[in-house]
Amino acid sequence: MSKTLLSEKELLKVMIPFTAHDDELSIVTGHELGLELSESDYKNALKRIESLFNVAELDTTEGDELKNLVTLVEEYEEKNFPF
Repeated sequence: MSKTLLSEKELLKVMIPFTAHDDELSIVTGHELGLELSESDYKNALKRIESLFNVAELDTTEGDELKNLVTLVEEYEEKNFPF
């Protein structure tokens, strides 16, 4: 059985909301990248999140930074402060 690759035009014809891939669904975690926050990194990330929280807008460099920092902080808290 051979697989034929579809052209971009052919792929776009069959794309529907249920088959299209959204980049938001593929967020890579810090753990997957081998990143481990130290306690000082965690505290610095919290300060940076606070400074970006009311000024960062979606689809900007600051917005992306805020999203990534929140993801790292959530991972740190899940690991170090379990319920």
